[in-house]
Amino acid sequence: MRLICPVCGKPLEKINKEAICENNHHFDYAKSGYLNLLVSNKKVHGDDAAMVKARSLFLNSGAYGFLRDRIAQLAAGSEVLCDLGCGEGYYTSAFDAPEKYGFDLSKDALKHAAKHDRNTHYTIASIFRLPLPEACADVCVTCFAPLAKEEILRVLKPGGRFIFVTPGPKHLFEMKEVLYEHPYENEVSEPDTGMTLIQREQIEQKFTCKQEELEALFAMTPYAWRTSKEDQARLKEKEQLEITAQFIIHVYRKDTQ
Repeated sequence: MRLICPVCGKPLEKINKEAICENNHHFDYAKSGYLNLLVSNKKVHGDDAAMVKARSLFLNSGAYGFLRDRIAQLAAGSEVLCDLGCGEGYYTSAFDAPEKYGFDLSKDALKHAAKHDRNTHYTIASIFRLPLPEACADVCVTCFAPLAKEEILRVLKPGGRFIFVTPGPKHLFEMKEVLYEHPYENEVSEPDTGMTLIQREQIEQKFTCKQEELEALFAMTPYAWRTSKEDQARLKEKEQLEITAQFIIHVYRKDTQ
């Protein structure tokens, strides 16, 4: 285990149900298996149980399975892999690496992740302050989460890869056509990662979403808190809807110098 103490930076060792460093700082493992390494007293804003339930219901439909498979292919061959903003572990669990770490701020999400995936070190921690030593990871993945540029550069080994996934222009466009009078395409920009872009691809696939899954999908999008009740009502009238899932995958390499 490569996790380090968030207080003093010393390596942590798992002893029974705790992680302990040489300076005797103790951190508890939850019953489900995740480790809480938050030391701030500030209120943490992670996904709540309702959001985790909605996202799990939708993802278990398999609609985004093609994306998970593709990311797993691109991440293949890594010894140490880190998923930043891993949520409930849907993508993390598919990665084939001897040593995996998943970081998120949501206790509810990591409770679900750790319960269903025992092969990953799931940890409550900010992706902008990762409890990892420098140059320890072969691959970092960020899927639909903010770009933690400095931390990714710090923890990646020289020559290590960073996989960054964002929605494509037409992602969920059919849902927007139902919700809004003037549907719009997603804005796409090239992120500044400080690394060399070695691959960029856009993948898409259509899927049919039934009402329960449709409501769950809507709940896990940013539209859920910026769409009027009247507009939401139109979506609830749909028994099912064929929707485009479109993603842009960037693969970067950290320079060796």
